[in-house]
Amino acid sequence: MKDLRRQARVTAFLRKSLAKAPQDVLKLEAMARTEGLLGEHQRISHAKPFKRGKHSLRIRSLRAGFGTNGGWRWELPCDRDGARQPVRAERCLPVDWVEGVARLSYCHPPTDVPGHRWRQFVSDCESFLNSSENWAERAAELGWAARALFGCHRNYPLMHLGSAGLLWAVTGGKLVELHRDWAVIELPVNRSQRIFSRRDVAAGR
Repeated sequence: MKDLRRQARVTAFLRKSLAKAPQDVLKLEAMARTEGLLGEHQRISHAKPFKRGKHSLRIRSLRAGFGTNGGWRWELPCDRDGARQPVRAERCLPVDWVEGVARLSYCHPPTDVPGHRWRQFVSDCESFLNSSENWAERAAELGWAARALFGCHRNYPLMHLGSAGLLWAVTGGKLVELHRDWAVIELPVNRSQRIFSRRDVAAGR
């Protein structure tokens, strides 16, 4: 019961703090500590109640600025009139997908993946789970397994993208079609499209 009350407080805090505009993650952390919701040395992106609240409200992570002067912001989705509206939390997503993505840290990439490429992958995973088009729900209905979506080669995954899952191929673009055995991705550079064939990534990899 105590955990449920704490989760409710965190979710309400996020909804209120982001209702009018996106907020810098560092500012959000300071506000959360003031409210007694975050420990002195805790990071908001690592704390489970904030991960759950972020997912339930479909909050997006946005990169603001470049290089050492850049940072991350959290933003609620917008309705057609531009008003920020938290959407309902009752979504039929596989729990292991949600928990798996929640464990990914922007700040701790695998040793063989460059930091910027890892952050893009994590951002693409979060966008996939939180998309207004409900791509994750559709993928589950179509029988896409976690490894076919998020999987990669155990060592040097960027050298083995031919056997990696769908989210490794998005790289900042967006899904425009999703079918049982294939998907269409719109690339971010020139908005051209590529077809991705579903792969069953081996468990050992």
